[in-house]
Amino acid sequence: MDAQSAVVIVGVGQVRRRPALDGEFEAVEPAKMMVEALDRAALDMGEPALARQADYVGTVAPLAWGYADTPSVLAELLEAGPGLRHEPKPGGNSPIELLQHAVRAIACGDAHIAVLAGAEAIHARQQAANRGISLEHWSPVADPPIDVLLRGQPPMTSPLELRHGFALPADIFPLYENAIRAHRGDSIEEHQAILGRLMSRFSATAAKNPYAWFPQERSPDEYTTVNASNRWVSFPYPKLMNAIIAVDMAAGLIVLSGAEADRQGIPPEKRVAVLSTATARDPWTPIERQQFFASPGCAAASRAALEHAALDVGDVDLFDLYSCFPCAVEWAADGLGIELDDPRPLSVTGGLACAGGPGNNYATHAIATMVERIRNGDGSVGYVSGLGMSGAKHAACILSNEPARVAASSELAQQVSPSAAELIGPEIVEKPQGPAHIETYTVAFDRENRPTTSRLIVRLADGRRSVAHGEASSEAFARLIEHEGVGLRGHLSPGSGDEPNLFKFD
Repeated sequence: MDAQSAVVIVGVGQVRRRPALDGEFEAVEPAKMMVEALDRAALDMGEPALARQADYVGTVAPLAWGYADTPSVLAELLEAGPGLRHEPKPGGNSPIELLQHAVRAIACGDAHIAVLAGAEAIHARQQAANRGISLEHWSPVADPPIDVLLRGQPPMTSPLELRHGFALPADIFPLYENAIRAHRGDSIEEHQAILGRLMSRFSATAAKNPYAWFPQERSPDEYTTVNASNRWVSFPYPKLMNAIIAVDMAAGLIVLSGAEADRQGIPPEKRVAVLSTATARDPWTPIERQQFFASPGCAAASRAALEHAALDVGDVDLFDLYSCFPCAVEWAADGLGIELDDPRPLSVTGGLACAGGPGNNYATHAIATMVERIRNGDGSVGYVSGLGMSGAKHAACILSNEPARVAASSELAQQVSPSAAELIGPEIVEKPQGPAHIETYTVAFDRENRPTTSRLIVRLADGRRSVAHGEASSEAFARLIEHEGVGLRGHLSPGSGDEPNLFKFD
């Protein structure tokens, strides 16, 4: 690509509305927060009215408010003229997929000025409910929460998994973390220490981020010490290791072709080019995966993004690895071939647990912050990843302001796939019976920090896979929380009707 054909981000804007930090509480709906973010992006690029000239309006689906057509609501609020409208299917990968779609449209000449935005107002909805504040002044809502979460996509887990309590990300991602620990051969204490150091590093970044929901640096011990303010949610994750979704945050990007940036008089120092994007998939539900300790889809997306940007991972100066839970960072680092203690930043925002996890829109904040860091001279090449649903959807993009890197980049957007051999999982058994061992697991806790249910992925002696609950006794819980549970053997009995299958230790 040359400077004329490159697609460049020229304006970025972010909004945080946290009453303790940003003034009095006001319940602002997501679409209006998107307008605020885009107005800031237009000011950032030096053309305050440019967002309203957009011929491409793209949005990330908000979880807080199920608009029937978010891009059209945003376009109307912006008073934008006719043009393309787009919103990807929900998921934490969707900001990068939206950027990918806009880049393609601009590169093909179907659009010239693209505005991309997303916002969440879950905190506002909670506060409004608590304070008895009506939201009738917000735009009409079309979809209930479950439809907003999926928007035509299948549920994140299978009926078998759902019957055993695997419903939401906080139920699912601990399975991956325990599998990672067992695969590495770390003890529980060693692994928790690794996670504590990782989270502490992210918090140090969030403490310097003016848009972070929790701008507070914490020590590793604060993350690993379980107490009333950092209770267990699902082992091995205490509360502080979980993404925080109850935020009021928005982010927006303005994207142009190099030629349009010239026409608008945008100075070169404001431009950060999109070198490449890539997307990939893993099996949709956890139980379909071949294994739980790595992500072939994440690795495939990272390889493709680097290849088409004509880069090696050593050429990247700054990373923002998707961080809904620590295992997502570990998957991404493993796919890139870097260590968790790599001296380069693994997050430029502080991550979803510290900077805030605004629903599907976190990666828009990561891209906006990455653009700012590159402009400020903290590096010339930045890598941002995204992850959606139960770890099934992956996306990556690479940004740079270095002319030689832009010229070497060969392809802006593509979808790739891991090899079929990496995606084929074992046969699933709905009603298992007989000897088995634990493949991975988690233990769910109540709000009083008491273990309530152990949820297990198990392998039968013949290699088939199923799901079960473990015994609900203090001794059985201790075997899984205080000692390694992966590999423990026992006996399965099928649940009656909709009752869970049961695993009893030998």
